Amino acid sequence: MAVDALEVEGFEVIEAPSADYAVTLLEARRDISVVFTDITMPGTLNGHDLARLVRRAYPHVHVLVSSGALPPGFSGEVPDGRFVPKPYRMTDIVRIIREMAR
Repeated sequence: MAVDALEVEGFEVIEAPSADYAVTLLEARRDISVVFTDITMPGTLNGHDLARLVRRAYPHVHVLVSSGALPPGFSGEVPDGRFVPKPYRMTDIVRIIREMAR
């Protein structure tokens, strides 16, 4: 699982069960530097909506989006962020997040 692999690499990981809760965490915690989300998220926002909101409201936070299937209308482009298709290699995710967190 991504959380375990990222923690082993020394990252502090905060899990959000929905995109809506991720926004709540961003509002409460100013120390978040990277958001890693799937396109398919429960709640009123999906991962793409979350990525757009983060870029607009929290420009200092980097965004990494992943998905196994692109929803209609999503080209895989993440403004000022990155998209990694599933299946991905955890070594790639770790490298990208490490670069973003600098």
